[in-house]
Amino acid sequence: MGLDGVEIAMKVEEAFDIVIDDAEAAKTFTPGQLIELVMSKVGRTDHAACLTQRAFHRLRASLMRQLGMKRNQFRLETPLAELFPRPLRKQRLRQIFNDLGVSKNIELVRPKWLDNTMVVGILGGGIAAAVFFAWHPVSSPYFVVNFLAASPVLAGIIFAFLLGWTCVRLTRGMRYEFKPSMTTVASLSRWIVANAPNLVEAPPGQWNREQVAEKVREIVIDILNCEKNYREDANFVKELGLS
Repeated sequence: MGLDGVEIAMKVEEAFDIVIDDAEAAKTFTPGQLIELVMSKVGRTDHAACLTQRAFHRLRASLMRQLGMKRNQFRLETPLAELFPRPLRKQRLRQIFNDLGVSKNIELVRPKWLDNTMVVGILGGGIAAAVFFAWHPVSSPYFVVNFLAASPVLAGIIFAFLLGWTCVRLTRGMRYEFKPSMTTVASLSRWIVANAPNLVEAPPGQWNREQVAEKVREIVIDILNCEKNYREDANFVKELGLS
């Protein structure tokens, strides 16, 4: 699909809140076929799907504009880890959200291995502190120390809490993984619907064929500058100048 074809497909997707697969676009040779393709999709798209698709269109356009990605690199099922590699993840997410006008950030989390290591270390540290105070009586002029020495279990709990707080603070910069519920473009699109509703206005009502035909005509003529040659049965490449 050439650049003009990609632009037509994207404009049509955004106008009707639908998704046109590359395979479907490859089999569409005339405006009339494009109109029928749109009609087959607008009648079976529900409200939630429309909003998610709108968010998807905004995301894809931003990624193509900001990061130079190609249209076929970006689908609803595309893993976010592929679009946002770990070393540049926070930077790229902020770049895209700034471009879209989204002020809120998605919540990244620590890698699972780090969480597991922290849990083991915190529990181990708490147990070690409890055992230490149980087996090593401490006499101190400070009431708190004597109190903890007399209550090894409580000492272990307090030590584990302080150790956990310290670990959380020290590893804040290591939160770079997506949550299990945020793994694909589809899940990010749904997040945008929930957190940036201004980007996804309510979708239009049902389209009839006359309205679809007029909108498709408007898009095709605007991109290909082919008003004189435009017909629904005209071939995009041979008669309308699609490159």
